[in-house]
Amino acid sequence: MVYKTKAAILSVIIAVLAVVYAGSLVFDPDRVSARDAAYAWLEAKSVPRVDGVELKSANGAVTLVQKNAAWFVSVGGQDYPAKERRIEDLLNLLSKKDSYPARGAEAASHGRLGLLEDSAARITARGGEAILLDLLIGNTDASGNEAYLRKAGQNEVRSGALSISNYVSSANTAWYNLRLFPEAANLTVDGVQRMIVTLSPADDAEGEASGDWFEEPAGVADAPPAAPAAPVTLTFARASGGWTVNGREADAPKVESYVRAVLDAEGDDFVTGGIATAGSAPSFNEGRIVLELGDGTSRVISVGAKLESNKRDASVSGSPYVYSLAGWVVDRLFRAESEF
Repeated sequence: MVYKTKAAILSVIIAVLAVVYAGSLVFDPDRVSARDAAYAWLEAKSVPRVDGVELKSANGAVTLVQKNAAWFVSVGGQDYPAKERRIEDLLNLLSKKDSYPARGAEAASHGRLGLLEDSAARITARGGEAILLDLLIGNTDASGNEAYLRKAGQNEVRSGALSISNYVSSANTAWYNLRLFPEAANLTVDGVQRMIVTLSPADDAEGEASGDWFEEPAGVADAPPAAPAAPVTLTFARASGGWTVNGREADAPKVESYVRAVLDAEGDDFVTGGIATAGSAPSFNEGRIVLELGDGTSRVISVGAKLESNKRDASVSGSPYVYSLAGWVVDRLFRAESEF
């Protein structure tokens, strides 16, 4: 009997302690604060509906539009391919619950926090004609680690990591997909059977040679001007499990690395307003790379003359866009035979 009484008392004590512990978890100030801070700006179920995003900041405005399941950056009435993964990351950031603690609910604080509707940075997500999110991004807090945020039309102010601010302040070029051959093309090194690379020696106004492609023979600096040099061509072809360049055996790993660099090449901007068909215009006749594929098709990169800082404009077969290539990208695309 005594044993049963003690066991009952112990059971009651354990139950009381369990209730007290559970209550401490539920009403713990830090846990309550964390629950209140958990917040998402955009409902997750709304993400598939988003087909337009506008970002405005002191740096300017970026307009992203979705057409036929693909995303574009709209500039001056022209649509340019966008980095779809970057847009997905932004929408995931906006729709994921994270720590956004409430900082106030007084309209009088909006000006001080940089959250006035006519001057704050802004992200507007649309689904058709409906506005799914209109988010204002204000000043950073005293720590410099968080930004003040609020939904347009609402007084409540929250704060969060600067990730959202970094997206909204990005220029158009940060959103462009500038790959000469987009991921959707599914081009691989194994699929390339032959690559023909041609560069004109007259690649700028003075007719200077480019890189190691054209070397002036010793002792002819004072010779009379010769006839214009013919373009130099390198032909890379698969042979017996390896590669040849202009008919001689080449270093296969180096050639494959080169082919991969061509397939992965990116511009540093679009030439806005430019429309081109590869090789069709005189401005794109200074160099060419032809990739012949195993399925019998080919892809062509055509480049123009040297511009400031050794940049060149380029077009790609099947694409209506004109790309601006940095000088170092051009150097990776057009190499000397001695490298292989």
